[in-house]
Amino acid sequence: MKKHKIYIFTSIFFSLLIFSFGIGIKYIIDPVGLNNKFDIGLYKDVALAYRTQKFVELNNFKPDTLIVGGSRVHYLNNQDLAKYTQDRVYNLGFSFSTLEEQYYYLKYSLEHFDIKNVVIGLNLYTFSERLEENNSDFDKDLLEDGFTLFKQIKHYVEVPLFKYLKYVLNHKEIENLYKDGGITASHQNVVIKNNPKEEMWKGTLKGYKEKYEDYLEWGEESTKYYKLMVELCQKYGVNLKVFTTAVHSDMIKLLEETDKMDVFYQWKNEIAKIYPYWDFMYENSITNNKDVYIDPSHLKQEYGYLYFAKLFNDENIEVLKDFGVYISK
Repeated sequence: MKKHKIYIFTSIFFSLLIFSFGIGIKYIIDPVGLNNKFDIGLYKDVALAYRTQKFVELNNFKPDTLIVGGSRVHYLNNQDLAKYTQDRVYNLGFSFSTLEEQYYYLKYSLEHFDIKNVVIGLNLYTFSERLEENNSDFDKDLLEDGFTLFKQIKHYVEVPLFKYLKYVLNHKEIENLYKDGGITASHQNVVIKNNPKEEMWKGTLKGYKEKYEDYLEWGEESTKYYKLMVELCQKYGVNLKVFTTAVHSDMIKLLEETDKMDVFYQWKNEIAKIYPYWDFMYENSITNNKDVYIDPSHLKQEYGYLYFAKLFNDENIEVLKDFGVYISK
């Protein structure tokens, strides 16, 4: 019996030792870049845990201005916005984001930082009452309880170390993929370089066609979280500006092909009742120009300044007259 107890104790001890060693290795390597305590020459793959990484970085950054939205916002250059706000801009764009998580990150930010300006980029699909599972690491408790010791341990247990090492060791030339929450020009160049445009174009349209056919529908709850976001900004007295993201005209045609134009028009009407916005999501000189797009859903970063020139009425920047229509409440 005594030997049996010693065996159990020894097994538990070595299991804990191995577990702790594994956590320690992951903590030192820090694949996502949450602690940044050790520099071993490997870049951080934020995409492994976007939401967790941004929560930690957000608290270190302490922004004055936020730009909120999905991946189309994620590609925008913060400095194009900082030109007008003259302060610290953080990019809260998330790939495959939902309005719910955008709302909770905005809520947390307004409650914890002295936010002066908020710019929201709207995407039609996020307003659908039915959404495809995005498999993100969004955790509402993280925003309520903080990055506790338990959540830190959970993160380092779950982060896929071997997947990370396999990728970064084969892509040693990649660096500076993200800055202050946003995707960098270097990252955009990597995306363009590694993905033939025609293949990416067809793949994006195919993916959205499936989303529109299987999920896109309007319902009573479609604007719930957007309304809450606007109310929050009004409550905290921030300078709020809203715009719709300029997709290529092929995306508009896709709505026609999938018989979803009624949802598209209803969306524009309903968001106009909530707050005035700049509309860029229609056929115009920019949206008809394939050269200014990474794929039909994402405008290249170098053209993002056109949004802000309109939003902030910058008469010193020449913007095509048919790009952008102000829709008042």
